[in-house]
Amino acid sequence: MQDNGDIQLKAVVFDWDLTLWNSWDIHLALMEQIADELAYPRPVPSDVGREYSRPFLQHLARFFPGDQEKVIATYMGFYHAAVWQERRLYPGVPELLKQLKENGYRTAVLSDKRQVFGVPEFEYSGIGDSIDRALFFGDGMVPKPDPSSLEGLMHTLEVAPRECLFVGDSHRDIECAQRAGAWSGAALWASVEPELVLALRPEFRWERVGDIGTTLKLRGA
Repeated sequence: MQDNGDIQLKAVVFDWDLTLWNSWDIHLALMEQIADELAYPRPVPSDVGREYSRPFLQHLARFFPGDQEKVIATYMGFYHAAVWQERRLYPGVPELLKQLKENGYRTAVLSDKRQVFGVPEFEYSGIGDSIDRALFFGDGMVPKPDPSSLEGLMHTLEVAPRECLFVGDSHRDIECAQRAGAWSGAALWASVEPELVLALRPEFRWERVGDIGTTLKLRGA
């Protein structure tokens, strides 16, 4: 693992799903509900995990081919009935983000989750005061590992690539950081593909959210 003593970070960018926000259990339940409702075979969880980092519409089409308007409408109906039952931030996330801000870091979220899901989740999470910019997938964007969205986000945050750390749970996140020239950090506390993530040799890796503060030597960590 990289020693952060020889780098000068100014910004930390996070993926959303399985990095800050626990969407895994609810997603599996929704996939099973769709299968039951529309008479598809129930997806095997390990298969869902392997396909989880795909863009959302591709992910759904992989398991539920056919009438995509009906599939999406069914997913959305079940989603809106279930997602607001609790905040799904991982333990330690609000504290870490607050520490980052108190230590002078710029912070952001970059996610391939579509805006129709991600923006309401982000607003509901209660961490808006600790995040300078939240960017969820919309028209005109190219999904990770393409680095263009991260490059644009770094420009918005006014930081150079080697002043930015991108933290994510998937191999697409790590590759995106590397292609953008940023530092890469593996969020392993909920990753469904840790072997693929670690095979890309990210500069940092953490098993717990709070370990990030320790690595960055944050005051209050």
